[in-house]
Amino acid sequence: MKIPKVSVLMPNYNCEKYLSEAIESILNQTYKNFEFIILDDCSTDNSWNIIQKYAKKDKRIRAFKNEKNLKIVKTRNKLFSLISNESKYIAIFDSDDISLSSRLFKEVNFLEKNNDYGIVGSNLLIIDEKSKVIGKRSYKPKFNIKDKSILIKSPLAQPSVLIRKKALERIGLKYSSDSKFDRARDFDMWVKIGDFSKIKNIQQPLLKYRISTTQGKTTHLKETIKSTLQVQRKWYLK
Repeated sequence: MKIPKVSVLMPNYNCEKYLSEAIESILNQTYKNFEFIILDDCSTDNSWNIIQKYAKKDKRIRAFKNEKNLKIVKTRNKLFSLISNESKYIAIFDSDDISLSSRLFKEVNFLEKNNDYGIVGSNLLIIDEKSKVIGKRSYKPKFNIKDKSILIKSPLAQPSVLIRKKALERIGLKYSSDSKFDRARDFDMWVKIGDFSKIKNIQQPLLKYRISTTQGKTTHLKETIKSTLQVQRKWYLK
């Protein structure tokens, strides 16, 4: 295998319904030089068997399972610790979404040509629980920490981003441990990196983002709003 240039990180908990579609969307990328790190957070469904099946078929997959249920933030931070030393970029991905086949190619291509950018994301296609496209979501093409519009909503879709590893290392290679930001730690990370680096959204959808009744932002809406306000307050005061 070539030394992986991209580490694709995917946490999973009880997503057997969508897992195969998510995994195959990464394996079918036109950009091939990646490692695919999957960490199962003690699923109680058939997820682990599905993950193992794919890991046996494709050596780019590195599959791990938590010894106990750590929840999403600790699982994401553990994923960062599993990245190969040689990786240059880190792709965030969720086990109920679908990456379009050109996603990694276009995002890697952008960061390779623009060294002053620390993160690149994209617009989204919105899909339902049956994978039917039901809408679109667009993001501003560029992000500036001095632009107060950042305090209105998160400037990036977390499962669409590719992060320059050096930028992530500069903030500790992890999401914040501050519990106030529990449901908006990604928002906090974007602003931290945006404080010293440029951020870009490719103005086309590179990810199908699933809306379902079981996802965290639906089941914990009040906590998400509260955490978002905490991040906004922190950076507004700064």
